[in-house]
Amino acid sequence: MQNRLLMKESYTVDYAGFWLRLAAFLIDGLILWGFNVLLTGLWNLASGLPWSGISDQLVAEGITTVPLWWLRVAVFFVVLVMYFIAFWAWRGQTPGKMALRVRVVRFDGSPVGWGGAFLRICGYIISILPIALGFFWVAFDGRRQGLHDKVAETFVVRIPSRRERQAWGMSAQQGKA
Repeated sequence: MQNRLLMKESYTVDYAGFWLRLAAFLIDGLILWGFNVLLTGLWNLASGLPWSGISDQLVAEGITTVPLWWLRVAVFFVVLVMYFIAFWAWRGQTPGKMALRVRVVRFDGSPVGWGGAFLRICGYIISILPIALGFFWVAFDGRRQGLHDKVAETFVVRIPSRRERQAWGMSAQQGKA
């Protein structure tokens, strides 16, 4: 199957490299960090704490939030996982990837779908475990695939700009003439 897919690949496929993917991930990280700040503040208010959280005075009075902290971390982990799965399944792009014009696709160019998105997030978790080596693999792989891409059989490709698509259209028309 791999050989058949290789023959169908176009020379115009532009795999997104390590730095572009890292930049998209950092944008997503900023979005998730903002959500976490909001979640933490709301969590604190619901727990009867000030927005800024526990203070030295509250600790001196014997008030702690350790049990609630683990629950909040679990809630944030679920939100993080659903963020990636939902965006990959819906558009093949998270907001960070949208901003940088890259998309996650399957080997045949089709959308990732819910099953592929789930496999990909499982691959993310596996990629993080050995000091994030699964992510760094992107820099050395010929098709710019990380371990999570290989698990889910996906690629991250750059989406050409309108100017690039127009230039390709003009060169294709010149080739026919």
